[in-house]
Amino acid sequence: MADSPKGDLYKAVKHPRMRPWLAVAAELPATFAAHHAWGDSPLAAAGLTVAAGVLTAATWWGGEGTKKARRIHATLSTAAGTTYLVIGTVTDPLDPTLLSTLAIGGAVAAGSWNVRQALRINPDTKDGQTAAVETGVLVKAIGQAKAQLRGQPKVEPNKVTVPLQLAGGQISTDELANRSKHIAGELGVSPNSIRIQADPDRADRADLIIVPQDMLKQPSDWPGPSRLGGSITDPIVIGVYEDGAEAVLWFPAGPGRNATHFLTAGMNGSGKSAGQSVAITEALTRRDVIVWAIDPSKGMQTFAPFLPYLDWVEMTTAGGEAMIDALSQVITARANEMGRHGYKNWTPEVYAELGMPYMVVWIEEAAKFFRNGTEMEGLVMEARSAGISVIISLQRPSATSMPTDVREQLGGVICFGVKGSTTADMALPDDVRDAGARPEAWENRRPGYAYLVAPGVDEERYPTPLRTYRIDDDQISGALAIAPRPTADPVTAAAAGDAYANRTHYTPDSPLTSTDNQPQQIVTSSEEQTVDDEQLLNRQAERDIFATAQVAGIDTDGLIDADPDKEIPPAAQVWTFAQPQTGEVREMTPQEAEAELLAILEEFRQQGMDTVGPRHFQPFWGEGNRLPRSRAWVSGKLNDLADAGIHLKETDDIGVYRLLDPVPAAV
Repeated sequence: MADSPKGDLYKAVKHPRMRPWLAVAAELPATFAAHHAWGDSPLAAAGLTVAAGVLTAATWWGGEGTKKARRIHATLSTAAGTTYLVIGTVTDPLDPTLLSTLAIGGAVAAGSWNVRQALRINPDTKDGQTAAVETGVLVKAIGQAKAQLRGQPKVEPNKVTVPLQLAGGQISTDELANRSKHIAGELGVSPNSIRIQADPDRADRADLIIVPQDMLKQPSDWPGPSRLGGSITDPIVIGVYEDGAEAVLWFPAGPGRNATHFLTAGMNGSGKSAGQSVAITEALTRRDVIVWAIDPSKGMQTFAPFLPYLDWVEMTTAGGEAMIDALSQVITARANEMGRHGYKNWTPEVYAELGMPYMVVWIEEAAKFFRNGTEMEGLVMEARSAGISVIISLQRPSATSMPTDVREQLGGVICFGVKGSTTADMALPDDVRDAGARPEAWENRRPGYAYLVAPGVDEERYPTPLRTYRIDDDQISGALAIAPRPTADPVTAAAAGDAYANRTHYTPDSPLTSTDNQPQQIVTSSEEQTVDDEQLLNRQAERDIFATAQVAGIDTDGLIDADPDKEIPPAAQVWTFAQPQTGEVREMTPQEAEAELLAILEEFRQQGMDTVGPRHFQPFWGEGNRLPRSRAWVSGKLNDLADAGIHLKETDDIGVYRLLDPVPAAV
């Protein structure tokens, strides 16, 4: 049929631009039929007039949400068509004046719609490309040969979802995400307004999501506890997403999710501490959870409204290290107790049967502990099975701020505004970044804005911005004053030892002072710091001795109570150690020293390290070591290598270099 005149005529009649002309042509037979049926009936004429008015009004009402010009054009066209029908019905439809009006006015109306269509779309485009050409997004920012519409865009209030079919082998969802800034620029919206959602079943399909208006500009006040007196296994509500849905997270395990630790990242002024306070407040309103908290930097500024309700709080570095040290014993004791009663993970039944509440350990400014060498690898690796979630909060989760082994164990992330894309890459998973998450666009200009990535959260929500609730100290104190106040169980308290037993207590009536009138210890001199460090080392040494002895099957009774001044019995056997070689030691040449430095760098690469600095070479420099050179020599050579740009590259942090994989020279 397509090659015959009849087929060509059929295609012409079906063309979208013929529809206005067909509507005008249909006016004459419709008017003639109406005149023949109701021309002599005043009642019918009145009814037709009312119907014409209703249809015109319905056109105006139905055009809500479209452009103003289109709405007016459609309403006027409807009014003209229905008016002609009414007049032709009550008069003579074959009157020459009326026919001339239809011919001239109808041609103008139909032609105006043709002009509008011609300016809006290209009729020669293939099916599925018209909307893309109309917006210009696929043509300019992507290229219509690489991506086409696979269906009608879904239009919602302040959200448009465009289903895309990607050309196989020509463009991927990652490449599409990299062009999000170009798409945003073409549409005149924020880069955060564009997101790419990959199809989990088809690599050649994706959804382009456009949210033109930022609905989070006005912060939402905290509405109060979401589940006062409920269980910690219930969702923790921390804020709202851009579409108004509640942003929730979980700490313990539950159906379809594991218990998790959280990384909270964000630069100064991004609302990190305030947002985390919402989550802690929600948790403390539950009946079966206790919170231990550490903040050696802002201390009272962060914890003031929480002090009476935290089971253990430390606001000095020494106190924080004591808590972290005690946690290793607490984890073992809690896990053993639950195991004896048949529990593999913490559940509400553990609290009901054993009185053992879930624990949340909140560590603010954690980078300070990592810089001091405080070990947390074992803590985050083992705590989840013992019913403990750890929140590690810091500004920049780089390899110099926290060990990569710790970072790998943090299954949840709340990422607030950060400084630069490099920090954003450190904080968020690659697929979330590829989907359009851009926390670096906020920096600290939009406090409370964040992305939430955690078990139990819909993965489609990961790249969706949220804003944490706005909460103040009075709201926190008021909510916690009426909330349940569980206490640590005897197993946890005993395992925490003296540091827990001697902790500072606070009361609601006097939150800034302790109940025993003893001020909190604050290290003010190097001597006091040394004493604290020695005590911590002694506790760690005792724990290591006991652990080693138990593995070896040695009886540990009386080890610590033994008299240190008692004479050591003579050795039953004398060992002879090898003596150092005598003679001149050959000095390493500059070339050999540089080669050894490169060899150590290669070892760092094999260990998976991303960044290095002079401190990483401390075990190797000095006389008698692999690098018989000074620290200044090492620093200078690292700087030279960074300038060359083959083995190292400078970072934003002074004295920290990104480790590169050198490309072999072409033969």
